[in-house]
This record gives sequence, C-alpha cells and structure tokens, in this order.
Amino acid sequence: MKMTRLSVRFYVFLVFTAVIVWCFSSCSGGDQKPDQQKGYQLAKKANTTDNFLSYTAALTKLPLSKFDNLGIVPTNKAFADKLPISMYKGEAVGHDSIIVHPYKIGEVAHIKAAIRLLVAQSITDSLTIGDFTRYFGDIKKEKPLIGNTETPLPVEITVDANTALKLTFNSNKKLALAHVTMVEVLKYR
Repeated sequence: MKMTRLSVRFYVFLVFTAVIVWCFSSCSGGDQKPDQQKGYQLAKKANTTDNFLSYTAALTKLPLSKFDNLGIVPTNKAFADKLPISMYKGEAVGHDSIIVHPYKIGEVAHIKAAIRLLVAQSITDSLTIGDFTRYFGDIKKEKPLIGNTETPLPVEITVDANTALKLTFNSNKKLALAHVTMVEVLKYR
C-alpha cells in the first residue's frame, strides 16, 4: 500500500511538473518562426511610415496662421502616441525623435512660413522619396541650375496652390529609393 501511494505521488509530481513546463514554454513566444517576427517588424515599420506621411499631410492642411509653435500643438498631440515628436528648442535633441521646427520667413520671400521636420533615424531607414510621391503626387520638374553635387539637392512636391513639400534625402542611384532625412512644409500664402 505504501509503495502504491509513493508511485501515485511521484506520478502526480511528474504530471504537474510537465504541465508547468509546458505552460511556461508556450508563453515565451519561442515557438514563432523568425519570418513571423520579421513580418511583425516590417508591419511596424510600414505603420510608422504611414503615420509619418499622415502627420505630414495633416501639417500641409493647416492654414498659414497656424504655422507656429502654438498652432501645431493639436496636430502634435493627435500623433503623439503614434510618432516620437519633439519641438525644436534651440538645442540638439535625441536622434530617435522627429524634431519639429516651425518658422516664419520675412515678406521679401514668396514663402511666408514653413515647418521643418528632421526625421528620426529609425524612420529614415524605411521612408523613401517613393513613399511621398505615392502619397502626395509627382516631384516638381526643374532645370538644374548647377552641375552634379556631392550631396543631392532637395526636391519639391506641390501639394496645392499654396503648399509644397521640400524633401532632403540621402544619395541613391534611384531617386524613388532614396531615404528622406528632412521634410519642409512650405506655405506660400
């Protein structure tokens, strides 16, 4: 009788231990294939790119009177949980955030105001000129006034009669694949 109780207890102990090990191993996420994990990361990057393009589109829709620090606060708050946004305050901020700098231009220039967006490195890696042309339209064609330069000259996309985007990007043989490093939303009137 004593031997039977011991073997039953031992059997229950083994089953209990196996159930605990099985529960912990299924919760660790180790059963995912590397392709599934990469797919999640690619979806997250695509989502960040879409959020940045939506944020830029929201800024292009602001009237000229809202092109200042206080005017863009509601837009920044709306995207704060989707993008790492920080306002420029005259000093360098971390490389992992989008630095937003609105500024007014004097009456001499035909551009009245602008918002400069320094793109975070984590977003630059997945944000290309092609993303902007698919979202906003074609690049404005201009005759080059100077020859080839070491760093490419910015390109411009006309959004509407009073708004344009100026894109600064890394050098790439194919313009559509060049990574965007800075975006300027320009208001003419």
